[in-house]
Amino acid sequence: MTTSTLEDRVTILETRLDTVLPTLATKADIAEIKTDMARLEGKMDAMDARLEGRMDRLEEKMEGKMDALGNRLIIQFGSIAIAVAALTVAAVKYL
Repeated sequence: MTTSTLEDRVTILETRLDTVLPTLATKADIAEIKTDMARLEGKMDAMDARLEGRMDRLEEKMEGKMDALGNRLIIQFGSIAIAVAALTVAAVKYL
């Protein structure tokens, strides 16, 4: 078992500190990141607004298509009902 002197321990700690210190963020680094984040947030907000507008237009378009499809189905079912009624009348009249 080896015993380390206080000087050895301080040397080890200094080496660790010298290794870690260059990797730490400075105030300038943090300020730059905050600026970048604010810029990205602005871009995301703009993209969100554009996407919301597109979704609204798509929803309106789909509502229009669904309304048209519903109207066509009503007309077709009405035509079928009239045809069935006409066939029923003809069958009763001629049978």
